[in-house]
Amino acid sequence: MRTADFVRVTLVAAIAAALATGCASSTGGTATDTTMPTPTEVVEVFNPCTSLSDQLLTEIGLDASTERVVTDAPEGATSWRVCAWEQPDALVRVTVMSTSHTLDDARANDNLIDKVETTVGPRAALQSKDRAETPGKACYTSFEAEQGMFEIKASWFDADDWTRDICEISGEYAAEFEPHLPK
Repeated sequence: MRTADFVRVTLVAAIAAALATGCASSTGGTATDTTMPTPTEVVEVFNPCTSLSDQLLTEIGLDASTERVVTDAPEGATSWRVCAWEQPDALVRVTVMSTSHTLDDARANDNLIDKVETTVGPRAALQSKDRAETPGKACYTSFEAEQGMFEIKASWFDADDWTRDICEISGEYAAEFEPHLPK
């Protein structure tokens, strides 16, 4: 086989493999287009499932015993680690998402609507809702981190309990978590 043919076959195989592994992924309603592997996929992100103490969760108003692991790779690099907890009265679930994706990725995500620029502590932030979710049920407060960003999602369980703006609740939890998350 000539060198040019070998290079062409190798290149076609690499492109086919990349396209076969690429897809639109979604975690907690925040979808990102990942058609080609990106450098963000090789970061080992902060693990909220193992790094946030039960004491901290209780202090900020969550029931540590209600932990639900959404995604937590057993070890090594991953672009998402996600855990959720409920309030003691089971009205709201709070999800902490740790990702190598960036705030600019969230800003560019067409699946996110009602985007509002804000801050969480000293960090630039964005509040948004997922187009696919029931209006008023959930809100994301996403803020910068060296690894990419953190997203704090608050979501109501029962429509009858929707007594406050869910973005206000998401923002309050983001402010509580922010000092305990890596810069």
